[in-house]
Amino acid sequence: MASARVFLLRHGETALNAAGVLRGQLDIPLNETGEAEALALGGAFRDVPLSAVVSSPLKRALETASPVASASRAPLSIDERLSDRFYGELAGHSLEHVEKRFGSIDAAPLVEAWQLLEARAEEAFLDAVASVVAAGPGGSVALVTHDAVIRALLRLLVPTLGSVKLELPTGSWSELVDDMPASQWRAVHLGELPTNGLRP
Repeated sequence: MASARVFLLRHGETALNAAGVLRGQLDIPLNETGEAEALALGGAFRDVPLSAVVSSPLKRALETASPVASASRAPLSIDERLSDRFYGELAGHSLEHVEKRFGSIDAAPLVEAWQLLEARAEEAFLDAVASVVAAGPGGSVALVTHDAVIRALLRLLVPTLGSVKLELPTGSWSELVDDMPASQWRAVHLGELPTNGLRP
């Protein structure tokens, strides 16, 4: 029997997503498409018995989390550790520009190291799960965050996905289930869009 379900929601589209540049911790709102994606996620999670919705503090995540929390009737809280990867002065530039200049994003100066991102994302994830499990078996929580954070969590928690090419579009949801007694996470859904008709 599953002890916990965690939904990883990627925020809706912003102008910078549409432009194909790094967002990082630039605090930009959703664009019109992103607002529609957030509302669609809210519809997908209508009446889903979430114990909580936990969001990155950045506007694009909060604007996505709000309709999900409202539709599911779950309390909404903020966790700084779910913020997007820090790119420093490279935020707002294309990945192609960064790779041409430094060889890779990971080699660029002042960019947050993957290990640091993974560590804070995992802490936020485990704290959210602990609060759900404490309320009783079978609970669920939604984390509304960013592409880099979701990929970091999936790589840590479901290492078998390492060789899989993941499509995690804006406004999508993924689902992880913790199977007892092994306490190993497995991915049940990845990068699902409300428009495909599948509900959590």
